[in-house]
Amino acid sequence: MNFLKVLTLGTMILLMNLSASAADLIPKPLKYQQKNEVFSLNQNTKIVYAEPLAELASYLFESLSAPTGWDLAMLPGSKGRKNSILLKIDSALSDNKEAYTLSVSSDLVIISGQSSAGVFNGIQTLMQLMPVHVYSKIRQRNVDWVVQGAEIEDAPLYPWRGMMLDVSRYFYDKDYVLHLIDMMAMYKMNVLHLHLIDDAGWRLEIKKYPKLTSIGGFRGEGHERTGGYYTQEDIKEIVAYAALRNVEVIPEIEIPAHTLAAIAAYPYLSCTEKELKVPLQHFISRDLYCVGKESTFEFLNNVFKETFELFPSNYIHIGGDEANYDRWKECPHCQQRKKDIGLTNEAELQVYFTKRVQEMVKTYGKTIVGWDEILEKGLDDKAVGMIWHNKKKAITGTRDGHDVVMALTGHCYFDVAESKIPGEVKAATWLPPISLEAVYALNPMIEGLEEQYRSQVLGGHATLWSDQFIHGTVLQEIVPINENRSEKYFDYLTFPRMAALSEAVWTPVENKEWGDFQRRMAFHYPRLDQAGYGYRVPQPKLISKDKKGEQFEVVLDNVVEGAQIRYTTDGVRPNPYSPVYESPVLIDRLSDFQAVTVVNRQQYSLPLHFPEKYEPFKQYGQYIGEWKPSLIKGEEFSILELNASGKIDKNGNYELAFLYTKGAYKLEIQSVEVFKNGHKIGEDVHDGYTGGASNDNIYRFAIEEYETGAAFTIKAKVRGDWGNDSNGVVFIKRKE
Repeated sequence: MNFLKVLTLGTMILLMNLSASAADLIPKPLKYQQKNEVFSLNQNTKIVYAEPLAELASYLFESLSAPTGWDLAMLPGSKGRKNSILLKIDSALSDNKEAYTLSVSSDLVIISGQSSAGVFNGIQTLMQLMPVHVYSKIRQRNVDWVVQGAEIEDAPLYPWRGMMLDVSRYFYDKDYVLHLIDMMAMYKMNVLHLHLIDDAGWRLEIKKYPKLTSIGGFRGEGHERTGGYYTQEDIKEIVAYAALRNVEVIPEIEIPAHTLAAIAAYPYLSCTEKELKVPLQHFISRDLYCVGKESTFEFLNNVFKETFELFPSNYIHIGGDEANYDRWKECPHCQQRKKDIGLTNEAELQVYFTKRVQEMVKTYGKTIVGWDEILEKGLDDKAVGMIWHNKKKAITGTRDGHDVVMALTGHCYFDVAESKIPGEVKAATWLPPISLEAVYALNPMIEGLEEQYRSQVLGGHATLWSDQFIHGTVLQEIVPINENRSEKYFDYLTFPRMAALSEAVWTPVENKEWGDFQRRMAFHYPRLDQAGYGYRVPQPKLISKDKKGEQFEVVLDNVVEGAQIRYTTDGVRPNPYSPVYESPVLIDRLSDFQAVTVVNRQQYSLPLHFPEKYEPFKQYGQYIGEWKPSLIKGEEFSILELNASGKIDKNGNYELAFLYTKGAYKLEIQSVEVFKNGHKIGEDVHDGYTGGASNDNIYRFAIEEYETGAAFTIKAKVRGDWGNDSNGVVFIKRKE
């Protein structure tokens, strides 16, 4: 099919009515063979099911009833009949409980699962084989409900295919949690990790400690007071809803850090026992649970008791990251505890804390999960380490008998934007952008891990942190009109990256191919539209931009089925009314060309464009110089000299910006001195840096006696924070 053609309305309807091919499935199945026949669903089709699958049969019934308008007959039984969909258990199918087979012929659809989990996975594959309107919540007319014939055998590579939702920093109500579960189920993701507790909020009702939610669940005063929490009835509904969809819900009860909301509710839990408030802005509190008081462990045991009555998962996430020990060092209770058990430092005290909690939850049959910081020597029992920043912990942790789940920052932190394209949504900036391709490239199996430990790598896990939502009001909803801006924002960050992650943790590496995934994903965007899921519309795909004589020929491909490409050649950003791209475009300068993918007039991509080298830094003025490893002396301060002649061109106030571009280390700046004809005429002395994050990296000075033809030089005292592998540019701007 030629993606470059403008689709007429009739062509688009035809495309929507066609069923998908088995070759278009995500995640890609292990084995599939297309058959030259189709199954036609109609109002007389029956759902036949083995007795243990009654709930899944009802799920399938509801999934098909809404878009078709038919109340399909449901019959218990073990044998298929003409014009029916048969759901059955085949325990001999595989030793993988999520394995399934799907057979589609002209008369019968058979979904066989090793367990109900496998049957559910087979249902999701069947849904993907049906016309896109099957995901609609309202009746769709004039649709031929046909399914392409196929034989599919499938099972996931990893048992843990997870998503984390941060409901502490920003409270997502129950309906959005259910919405996310449906999004996960569509792509066979099976672990939902609820980040219920952090400094910014406590979101789980604990009846023994009502202040955890009445105080810890809210922040702000008066009309600015915001927050919320899940009642125990809410949690029961979420857990049951997820279980039917083969999603295990794992709660997170943080220890010992990220606990300010609990301490604000019950000050005796801290070392200082001072009254504190739930913060309005995101930060990592230095107040921890006091490890020296037995009342802390009594509190946690009571919290765990109620938590485990709500969550049947065998896992409990305990956080364990980013603990600052200043309070423990000053606390007589903590220091006495350290002395009594013969420890030498506070890091060992945290291991003691973790072991106490591990022993506590073990009595309930639970295994602790934590960020990779918990995988320290001293744990007596198996834990699960969620590897987010230190890959070596995956190797040392498995060798020590622990399991690991890969949640690496370079692949799995979905609160980070996908690109640096101007206009990209506000997102976390402490990491570089994480593209769709970077997510797809995740390989949970760490290089160098010995064969005997490989089964301890359970899978992969994406994180959706929401701390951005409590920085000012940019992303806050307008409550009186029930605006759900932040929920749409999270959908945008999630899709299509979650689809890429689903294949990274389902499909063997040798069966994956990025170009093939892109091709298949093109057919899934209309499905997301029908389901009501938000997503980031991808830019048009660049095929080539070759020189043709004095011009450049730009060749593009559409990566969203049914969408259009629209473009401009004057450097202005295109919109849904710009010319339609139908064939290669000739352009004098690449920087004048821009193109967008247009799904409809309200939904379109950021532009594909060809920026000039320093276009991202235009706001900082003019390029004046750069630094690179050969100009940096590592950890020793040295002089970076910049020629400012021509850039300083009149009297006025100037700003000099140091802007990191790449490298392993930050650039630290101590001072900037300005010289005219070799004589110092100004300076700005303060500590600044630029790297993954920047702070005070702009230096200011005034020129009061400008002379035409004078030579202006700037000397900056700089160093790399840990070495000389740092690159960046320096820009100068005169303030009007």
